[in-house]
Amino acid sequence: MPTKLADVTRGEIVESAHHGVVVAVDQSGHIVAQAGDPEHVAYFRSSAKPFQAIPVVESGAADAFGFTPSDLAFCCSSHNAEPAQQEAFSAMLAKIGLGAEALRCGIAAPYDEMEAARVKAGIVPPSQIQCDCSGKHTGMLATCVHLRWPTESYLEPEHPLQRRIRSIIAEVLRLDEDRLLLAADGCSVPTFGAPMRTFAMAYATLADPESAPAGHGREHASALLRLRAAMTAHPQNIAGHGELDTDLMEVTGGRVVAKLGAEGLLCLAVPERGLGIAIRILDGSERARSVAALATLEQLGVLGSAEVHALRERQDPAITNFNGWRVGEVRPAFQLEVA
Repeated sequence: MPTKLADVTRGEIVESAHHGVVVAVDQSGHIVAQAGDPEHVAYFRSSAKPFQAIPVVESGAADAFGFTPSDLAFCCSSHNAEPAQQEAFSAMLAKIGLGAEALRCGIAAPYDEMEAARVKAGIVPPSQIQCDCSGKHTGMLATCVHLRWPTESYLEPEHPLQRRIRSIIAEVLRLDEDRLLLAADGCSVPTFGAPMRTFAMAYATLADPESAPAGHGREHASALLRLRAAMTAHPQNIAGHGELDTDLMEVTGGRVVAKLGAEGLLCLAVPERGLGIAIRILDGSERARSVAALATLEQLGVLGSAEVHALRERQDPAITNFNGWRVGEVRPAFQLEVA
């Protein structure tokens, strides 16, 4: 039975609702809190990016090409394609001797509203650099160039880079590779289907990789700590203005590490507690995701009252009408079951 995570009100009644899953685990993989079915299977989508970026560090490519912490954050990003972000990707590609034509992520409309309007008006030409996954793809290309692997076929599931990533994903999800469900992500690289519980375990590893079990992420501790530090030092590079994962990291000063994924997914690491958290809104809605995330973090005692207030101001999914009147709200409708 799906668990209701959020109610949507209008006036005095609940007009609609959003169902989903929340699961939090510790380093041992023990579930410490949940709402809904932790075995619900979903795709890791963009929440996998910090782990997909491990090869760019471990291969030596990041150091060989002089990637800064800001660059490494972009390798983990789903950015808004703000103009400054696009300039950064162009500079990263130049460092590895490639241009935008080397990317295979495809062209997507910028999430940044002003940039999207300029593209639509023909002021700015559409480009693969505007795709929210172009940072991840730039990191992948850097790894391939450094290791002298083919760059034209880096999307293919059996390319050596994608095979390496698949092995890493299986390790941090604590699954055998043959249990991963493979599909093409929006940007065409492989994405990985697995139970929500395993996504939370991967983020528990990101929270404290040095305490992860052998064979399940500890071997990647150095790379993960470096990538985590880049993400929390440059949260605007992970998404951008107004985005939930950026706001969570900015407001908490990096005490919470966050990465959104498509179809209502959000994964969180809490380093000071060694916790990993995975949240998914089953209908793929974004408006309920921030409500579920703040309620989860508040119920787990992760956020202070000032942080809750600041985040609610930034992430207010108010229901408004055509005149801008506030006519309802999206509010949490669940209580975590704490083990």
